[in-house]
Amino acid sequence: MYRACTLAVLRSGTDPEDPEAVTALVRSLDLDMQWDEPTVPKIVLEGDDVTSLLRTPEIEQTVSLVSRIPDVRNELVRMQRSIAGREPVVMAGRDIGTRVLEEARAKIFLDASAEVRARRRQGEEQDAGRDTTFDQVLVATRRRDELDNTGHRAIKPEQAAEGTLIIDTDALGIDQVVERALEHYRAANGVS
Repeated sequence: MYRACTLAVLRSGTDPEDPEAVTALVRSLDLDMQWDEPTVPKIVLEGDDVTSLLRTPEIEQTVSLVSRIPDVRNELVRMQRSIAGREPVVMAGRDIGTRVLEEARAKIFLDASAEVRARRRQGEEQDAGRDTTFDQVLVATRRRDELDNTGHRAIKPEQAAEGTLIIDTDALGIDQVVERALEHYRAANGVS
Protein backbone atom coordinates (compact mmCIF):
# COMPACT_ATOMS: atom_id res chain seq x y z
CA MET A 1 0.00 0.00 0.00
CA TYR A 2 2.91 2.34 0.67
CA ARG A 3 4.20 1.59 -2.80
CA ALA A 4 0.79 2.43 -4.28
CA CYS A 5 0.84 5.76 -2.43
CA THR A 6 4.34 6.33 -3.79
CA LEU A 7 3.10 5.57 -7.30
CA ALA A 8 0.35 8.17 -6.81
CA VAL A 9 2.91 10.69 -5.54
CA LEU A 10 5.14 10.11 -8.57
CA ARG A 11 2.23 10.23 -11.04
CA SER A 12 0.91 13.47 -9.57
CA GLY A 13 4.28 15.21 -9.49
CA THR A 14 3.95 15.77 -5.73
CA ASP A 15 7.27 16.34 -3.99
CA PRO A 16 7.83 13.17 -1.89
CA GLU A 17 9.70 15.30 0.66
CA ASP A 18 6.72 17.63 1.24
CA PRO A 19 4.87 15.95 4.14
CA GLU A 20 1.75 18.13 3.93
CA ALA A 21 1.31 17.66 0.18
CA VAL A 22 1.94 13.91 0.34
CA THR A 23 -0.46 13.49 3.27
CA ALA A 24 -3.19 15.46 1.49
CA LEU A 25 -2.75 13.31 -1.62
CA VAL A 26 -2.81 10.04 0.36
CA ARG A 27 -5.97 11.09 2.20
CA SER A 28 -7.67 11.74 -1.14
CA LEU A 29 -6.78 8.37 -2.68
CA ASP A 30 -9.19 5.56 -3.45
CA LEU A 31 -6.85 2.76 -2.33
CA ASP A 32 -7.85 -0.81 -1.51
CA MET A 33 -6.76 -4.43 -1.60
CA GLN A 34 -8.88 -7.02 -3.40
CA TRP A 35 -8.59 -10.73 -3.96
CA ASP A 36 -9.70 -12.59 -7.09
CA GLU A 37 -7.88 -15.59 -5.67
CA PRO A 38 -7.37 -16.09 -1.92
CA THR A 39 -3.58 -16.06 -2.16
CA VAL A 40 -3.12 -13.33 -4.77
CA PRO A 41 -3.93 -9.84 -3.51
CA LYS A 42 -4.33 -6.93 -5.88
CA ILE A 43 -3.57 -3.35 -4.93
CA VAL A 44 -6.26 -1.16 -6.45
CA LEU A 45 -5.54 2.55 -6.85
CA GLU A 46 -8.29 4.80 -8.16
CA GLY A 47 -10.09 1.73 -9.52
CA ASP A 48 -7.06 0.31 -11.37
CA ASP A 49 -5.05 -2.78 -10.46
CA VAL A 50 -1.55 -1.34 -10.02
CA THR A 51 0.06 -4.41 -8.43
CA SER A 52 2.45 -5.05 -11.32
CA LEU A 53 3.66 -1.43 -11.24
CA LEU A 54 4.83 -1.35 -7.63
CA ARG A 55 8.32 -2.86 -7.85
CA THR A 56 10.00 -0.42 -10.21
CA PRO A 57 13.36 1.11 -9.29
CA GLU A 58 11.74 4.57 -9.13
CA ILE A 59 9.23 3.41 -6.52
CA GLU A 60 11.93 1.47 -4.67
CA GLN A 61 14.00 4.66 -4.44
CA THR A 62 11.08 6.81 -3.24
CA VAL A 63 8.89 4.61 -1.02
CA SER A 64 10.83 5.30 2.18
CA LEU A 65 10.40 9.05 1.73
CA VAL A 66 6.63 8.60 1.56
CA SER A 67 6.30 5.89 4.20
CA ARG A 68 8.24 7.73 6.87
CA ILE A 69 5.70 10.59 7.01
CA PRO A 70 3.78 10.05 10.28
CA ASP A 71 0.40 11.23 8.96
CA VAL A 72 0.74 8.97 5.91
CA ARG A 73 1.51 6.05 8.21
CA ASN A 74 -1.50 6.88 10.38
CA GLU A 75 -3.79 6.97 7.33
CA LEU A 76 -2.50 3.65 6.01
CA VAL A 77 -2.75 2.02 9.43
CA ARG A 78 -6.41 3.04 9.44
CA MET A 79 -6.90 1.56 5.94
CA GLN A 80 -5.05 -1.65 6.82
CA ARG A 81 -7.10 -2.18 9.97
CA SER A 82 -10.25 -1.68 7.92
CA ILE A 83 -9.12 -4.31 5.41
CA ALA A 84 -8.23 -6.74 8.20
CA GLY A 85 -11.66 -6.20 9.72
CA ARG A 86 -13.44 -7.31 6.53
CA GLU A 87 -12.06 -10.85 6.36
CA PRO A 88 -9.18 -13.03 7.57
CA VAL A 89 -5.97 -11.83 5.99
CA VAL A 90 -2.22 -12.33 6.08
CA MET A 91 -0.54 -8.93 6.12
CA ALA A 92 3.10 -8.22 5.50
CA GLY A 93 4.88 -5.10 6.57
CA ARG A 94 7.53 -3.82 8.91
CA ASP A 95 5.12 -2.73 11.63
CA ILE A 96 2.06 -4.94 11.14
CA GLY A 97 2.58 -6.87 14.39
CA THR A 98 3.78 -3.93 16.48
CA ARG A 99 1.31 -1.27 15.34
CA VAL A 100 -1.29 -2.23 12.75
CA LEU A 101 -2.59 -5.53 14.09
CA GLU A 102 -1.25 -5.66 17.62
CA GLU A 103 -3.97 -8.14 18.60
CA ALA A 104 -3.12 -10.69 15.89
CA ARG A 105 -2.80 -14.18 17.33
CA ALA A 106 0.05 -15.25 15.05
CA LYS A 107 2.92 -12.88 14.33
CA ILE A 108 5.90 -13.83 12.23
CA PHE A 109 8.99 -11.75 11.54
CA LEU A 110 10.99 -12.75 8.46
CA ASP A 111 14.55 -11.53 8.50
CA ALA A 112 17.27 -11.71 5.86
CA SER A 113 20.53 -9.97 5.11
CA ALA A 114 20.62 -7.14 2.57
CA GLU A 115 22.51 -9.40 0.17
CA VAL A 116 19.92 -12.16 0.30
CA ARG A 117 17.02 -9.71 -0.03
CA ALA A 118 18.76 -8.08 -3.01
CA ARG A 119 19.30 -11.44 -4.68
CA ARG A 120 15.63 -12.29 -4.23
CA ARG A 121 14.51 -8.88 -5.48
CA GLN A 122 16.77 -9.17 -8.52
CA GLY A 123 15.03 -12.46 -9.34
CA GLU A 124 11.65 -10.71 -9.08
CA GLU A 125 12.93 -7.95 -11.35
CA GLN A 126 14.12 -10.46 -13.94
CA ASP A 127 10.81 -12.35 -13.74
CA ALA A 128 9.04 -9.05 -14.44
CA GLY A 129 11.24 -8.50 -17.50
CA ARG A 130 13.29 -5.68 -16.01
CA ASP A 131 17.02 -5.73 -16.62
CA THR A 132 18.56 -4.94 -13.23
CA THR A 133 21.95 -5.98 -11.92
CA PHE A 134 22.55 -7.45 -8.49
CA ASP A 135 24.71 -4.45 -7.57
CA GLN A 136 21.92 -2.01 -8.49
CA VAL A 137 19.41 -3.91 -6.39
CA LEU A 138 21.83 -4.22 -3.47
CA VAL A 139 22.51 -0.46 -3.48
CA ALA A 140 18.75 0.23 -3.56
CA THR A 141 18.13 -2.27 -0.73
CA ARG A 142 20.80 -0.73 1.46
CA ARG A 143 19.55 2.78 0.67
CA ARG A 144 16.02 1.84 1.71
CA ASP A 145 17.33 0.25 4.92
CA GLU A 146 19.27 3.44 5.65
CA LEU A 147 16.24 5.66 4.98
CA ASP A 148 14.05 3.42 7.11
CA ASN A 149 16.52 3.56 9.98
CA THR A 150 16.89 7.35 9.81
CA GLY A 151 13.12 7.69 9.57
CA HIS A 152 12.78 5.95 12.96
CA ARG A 153 10.42 3.36 11.53
CA ALA A 154 12.43 0.23 10.80
CA ILE A 155 11.48 -2.72 12.95
CA LYS A 156 14.40 -4.99 13.74
CA PRO A 157 14.09 -8.56 15.05
CA GLU A 158 14.92 -7.41 18.56
CA GLN A 159 12.01 -4.95 18.34
CA ALA A 160 9.44 -7.48 17.16
CA ALA A 161 6.23 -7.75 19.15
CA GLU A 162 6.10 -10.16 22.07
CA GLY A 163 5.24 -13.69 20.97
CA THR A 164 6.52 -13.13 17.45
CA LEU A 165 8.23 -16.04 15.69
CA ILE A 166 11.46 -14.71 14.18
CA ILE A 167 12.70 -16.64 11.16
CA ASP A 168 16.10 -15.87 9.65
CA THR A 169 15.46 -16.82 6.04
CA ASP A 170 19.02 -16.41 4.72
CA ALA A 171 19.67 -20.15 4.46
CA LEU A 172 16.08 -21.35 4.11
CA GLY A 173 14.01 -22.15 1.06
CA ILE A 174 10.46 -20.94 0.71
CA ASP A 175 8.99 -24.33 1.69
CA GLN A 176 10.98 -24.34 4.94
CA VAL A 177 9.85 -20.81 5.77
CA VAL A 178 6.22 -21.65 5.02
CA GLU A 179 6.35 -24.79 7.18
CA ARG A 180 7.77 -22.88 10.15
CA ALA A 181 5.17 -20.14 9.71
CA LEU A 182 2.34 -22.69 9.50
CA GLU A 183 3.55 -24.46 12.64
CA HIS A 184 3.51 -21.14 14.49
CA TYR A 185 0.07 -20.25 13.14
CA ARG A 186 -1.36 -23.61 14.13
CA ALA A 187 0.06 -23.35 17.64
CA ALA A 188 -1.19 -19.78 18.08
CA ASN A 189 -4.68 -20.73 16.94
CA GLY A 190 -4.98 -24.15 18.58
CA VAL A 191 -5.12 -25.92 15.22
CA SER A 192 -3.44 -29.28 14.76
